[in-house]
Amino acid sequence: MSGRPSWTPRGAVVVLALGAATLALAACEDLLQEPDTGIATPLMLSIVSGDEQSAEPGMTIPAPLRVRLIDLQSRSVGRLRVEWVVVEGGGRVSPRNTFTDEEGFTETTWTLGPGEGRQVVEARVGNETATFEANGR
Repeated sequence: MSGRPSWTPRGAVVVLALGAATLALAACEDLLQEPDTGIATPLMLSIVSGDEQSAEPGMTIPAPLRVRLIDLQSRSVGRLRVEWVVVEGGGRVSPRNTFTDEEGFTETTWTLGPGEGRQVVEARVGNETATFEANGR
């Protein structure tokens, strides 16, 4: 007998099946994670326009809510998702998730809830938020 191990076809199939299962699991894990953006510095999310508007309850406010995302060196941060969340007063934003453009800007429209008075929407990226207020009149 030579110094080579002897493999049975059944043993080879088991080894191949385990290897394929490991590769498939690793591939699935990559699909469930956010893509690596390469951004290593903290971000700042700031309101550009759309804050402190008013409209009739249930109506869309006149101007869209607009934010800009930059890093600490004031460089634009593009291609990151911004989540828009109605915090107070009901209503809805459309779309609820947007992506910043190459200059770090993104926007959404806001339809106020049914009540009069203060209503609030937040733009969120990670731990950063920008808070918009509107008045249902």
